[in-house]
Amino acid sequence: MAHVKGKNALLIGGTRGVGMGTALALYRAGAHVTIVGRSDNSGAKAIAIQQLSPSTPTSTPGTINFVQGDIGTICTTMKLIEQLSASPKSYDFAVVSAATFPDWTKPLQNDDGLDKSFAIAVVGRFLVYRNAHLFMNKHAHIINVLAAGEKLPVDLFDREIASGERNVTGLFEAMMTFAIGNEIMLDGLYTHDHHYASKDFFTMVSTHPGLLQTDLHRGQGFLFDMLETAIVSIAGTTEEEVGVLQSSILVSKQVHLNGLSFVDSFGYGRVHDIKTKSFIEENSSWLWKMLSKLEKSSAKCNAEVRDTSTSINKDHAARCDIYCQSCYDNDSVGSKAFRHSQQSSAVINSKDQDCAALAVCVVPLRDESV
Repeated sequence: MAHVKGKNALLIGGTRGVGMGTALALYRAGAHVTIVGRSDNSGAKAIAIQQLSPSTPTSTPGTINFVQGDIGTICTTMKLIEQLSASPKSYDFAVVSAATFPDWTKPLQNDDGLDKSFAIAVVGRFLVYRNAHLFMNKHAHIINVLAAGEKLPVDLFDREIASGERNVTGLFEAMMTFAIGNEIMLDGLYTHDHHYASKDFFTMVSTHPGLLQTDLHRGQGFLFDMLETAIVSIAGTTEEEVGVLQSSILVSKQVHLNGLSFVDSFGYGRVHDIKTKSFIEENSSWLWKMLSKLEKSSAKCNAEVRDTSTSINKDHAARCDIYCQSCYDNDSVGSKAFRHSQQSSAVINSKDQDCAALAVCVVPLRDESV
């Protein structure tokens, strides 16, 4: 794990489960870890657990901090993206493990009219990956942790559930729709998104968490809860064990660098069989159009931010140009120029054309030491 020492790692969904275990492994190996979670309380607990955990004999622990964030709706996801992109920190590694299962005692759809499980596993992650260049270094490594890293009964993907036309009626139906939807979405990134399709962007690996000893799946009925408890007590693995495996995959050079790989719960690579490949091709355009439409609707979330940003004056724009050029001239911060120059059209809608990379001002105006 020497590859992560001193590097910045982002864990979206890092307060519990596999995200927590992976954060712990990276922290112990000397990485500067940022955990994203919905609750400040769970974030504080996660940090306390990791800081109190024993370090390994061969490495010195890194640092760890918490950022409150949620990818459960379009607007909360965009808020998190804006928060991460405005920070002077950029990341070398990211692990996205945030997920949820149906809570039958509450509404099954979110404020966007989407199934809550599908919204996090597919829509929220899609928005994060589409905007990852705003807070990730070029050629960074990203792990997408979900039960999509195994062979799947693809016929159980339901477009009506994915689009919010009807509610799920059972856990398995929900899991297969968001798991298969996630895999179709990832394939779509490397087909429809020119950044990913260029194969000169990020290294993406979709992994399976395996049988994790956790209570995250509870509340699915007495029989299911009893059966899962029995199975994981016999064959399950701990958060720490899973975290070590996920961290090893994260830094592995055996995956497709700057491309997309799939790894199963045993750590073995996986390719699409004929049936899965055919199903993905059949549904890829449909899902991409739906996700693109939802992405366009996110404009309503940050309209206020864009309106405020147009008040930046020409003096600021001049400073922006100077900073942008200095970034490109300085190898140590060149990645910051890449990251923030991508924001000009996506985040700030300015009428001032004197500074082509106006969005670079977002960070240096607040902290010019980055």
